[in-house]
Amino acid sequence: MFEAQGIPTVTIGTDAFTDLLALEAEQRGLPELERIIVPHPLGGLKADAVREKVPGIIDELHAALVAR
Repeated sequence: MFEAQGIPTVTIGTDAFTDLLALEAEQRGLPELERIIVPHPLGGLKADAVREKVPGIIDELHAALVAR
């Protein structure tokens, strides 16, 4: 995992999996892993529909990566 190697990462997941993302991060010894949550679903969407979600997280994603 990049984060374990000191390379900043951000996990993007949907609100349907918030608890699972937290559990996985904790079980892997990375409870402080940066996570950005977007509205469900992502899977099964066409690329254009996924791109529509990007403007809402760009600032958060930038801040999570640069603030380190």
